[in-house]
Formats: sequence, C-alpha cells, structure tokens
Amino acid sequence: MTSKPHFAPRLGLLLGVAVLITLPAVAAAQTTTQVDSVRVSLWPEYDRSDVLVIYRVELPAAAQLPAQIRLLIPPDSPELTAAAYRDASGQLVNAAATRTDGEAADVVEVAADGTELQIEFYLPLAITGDQRRFDFVWPGGLAADDFAYEIQQPLGATGMAVNPAATSRSTDSRGLTYHLVDLGAQTAEGRPEVTFSYTKSTPALSSEALGPAGGLATPSPAAGMVVDVRGLLPWILLGAGVALIAGGVVYFLRNRSVERAPRPRHRASRPQPAQDENVDASPVYCHNCGTQATASDRFCRQCGTPLRV
Repeated sequence: MTSKPHFAPRLGLLLGVAVLITLPAVAAAQTTTQVDSVRVSLWPEYDRSDVLVIYRVELPAAAQLPAQIRLLIPPDSPELTAAAYRDASGQLVNAAATRTDGEAADVVEVAADGTELQIEFYLPLAITGDQRRFDFVWPGGLAADDFAYEIQQPLGATGMAVNPAATSRSTDSRGLTYHLVDLGAQTAEGRPEVTFSYTKSTPALSSEALGPAGGLATPSPAAGMVVDVRGLLPWILLGAGVALIAGGVVYFLRNRSVERAPRPRHRASRPQPAQDENVDASPVYCHNCGTQATASDRFCRQCGTPLRV
C-alpha cells in the first residue's frame, strides 16, 4: 500500500528559506542621515500645470547597502509618483517606500540598494493671469556635503527670476534652460529656501512640445523600468510551495485511481479435443443384435458381443 505524501513540512521548509533570504537584507539596512549631495529639481509646467519636485540624493561611496534613507517632504504634498535607486548597471530600479504623516513635515523612508536614489511628487504652482510663482523650503532632516536647487525654465516663459540668484545656468539638447542654485554643505537642521517667478501667456506644457524625458514620473525608457523582486521573493516561494502541493495531490489521486481500477480477467480457453484424421466417422452396428455403438465401443452395449471394427 502506497503511503500518502506529506507536503506540510515541504511548505514550511520553503517559507523558512524565504525568511532566511529576506532577513539578511532587512537586518543589513541602515538608516542614513549623512549623504554626499542633495539636488532638489523643480520643474514647473513640465507635464502638469503643477511643479514636479524631484529629490536626487547621492550616498557616500562606502555606504553600507541596502540603506534606509529617511527624507522629509512638505506635509501638504500629494502622494509620491516615483521612488527609485540606481543599480550597479546605472539603471533606475523601483524602490520600496513608506510615508508617515507629520505636522511640520511628512516622513518618507526609502529602501535603496544603490548609492543614488530619487523620489518625485507634485506641488501646486501659483498662477495669476500670466504670472507664475513658486516658493519651496527644504524640510531638512538630512545632512549633505553639497546641496543645490535646480529650476527648469518652462518653454515660452519670460522674465525668469530666481532667489537666491542662480550660481550657474545651462541649456540641454532640447533647448530647456536650467538655473542652478548651489548652496554648499547643509546640516540636518538646515532649511534652505528658494523662490522663482516668471511670465507665461499660454498653458502649454514643456513635455507637450518636446516629449517627456528626465524624471521617473515621465514614461520610462524603451527597456522599461526594472522591478526589484526581492520584496516579492517570499510570495514567489509561497506560490512555488502551493504549486508543489497541488502537483502532489494530483499525483496521489492519479496513482490511487490506477490502483483501484479493476484488472481485466482473462478466461482460459478450453482446448478442443484433437480429432484423429484416421478415425472412421461412419456408425458401427452390432452384427449380432443390430444395436448402434459408438466409435470407442469394443463390445455391444446390448448383448455384449465383440464388435467388428
């Protein structure tokens, strides 16, 4: 009799492996409060009528990875539109991020397995007729060896004014102008502020004229965004365990049905008596009394007279 397979220990083993794989990554994550650089990119009227805000943070080259980065954002900010880090190949990879509401600022914690990370969200732009204005205060909470604001000037904008004054300006290959405000090193308690204003007579967005590029909030490259599967590994292993259980059950049921199936019975064929080709099949009669005898008789069954064969 075939014993039933036990699959519960196998599933427990798979779950245990998943825990052992994910625990080192969690235990190794360290909260980082000192970084090499922070660049806050402000892109007004880029792909929305709001301002796209991008935090670009660079960790020290010797930072222990994975790292848990704690960032502060304005409390009235909408939900994040993107959170990512750059992997060893230089590609942006989606990162796990959590957000906790606060009074002075909301806390965003990002798990990064690379030394470069960024998050994105939108803030409203003050629009009065053709006049635009935006004020932003860095909430602090992160010490940086270098801190800078980067303001992208929308297409069609005139009279661009930035305060503090831009330390440099540049134009990319698509004709967009960037105003860089380099503020140097900042402590975790620092709250550097920037204000800009400009005039624009149309509601046209920069991405409509040039096509999206740059931030994570825009369509990803042709290769697509790479998803970090480490957070999905426990579910993958759990799914594999379920598949093994299902396969084992099917295998067991099929084997049991085969064992219960009735075996075909073969009836033994009865051998046909061999016929002697030399035996005379003509009837035999007793010459004394005339009684018919069978082919095997040697004496008459009626009178006992020897038969003449």
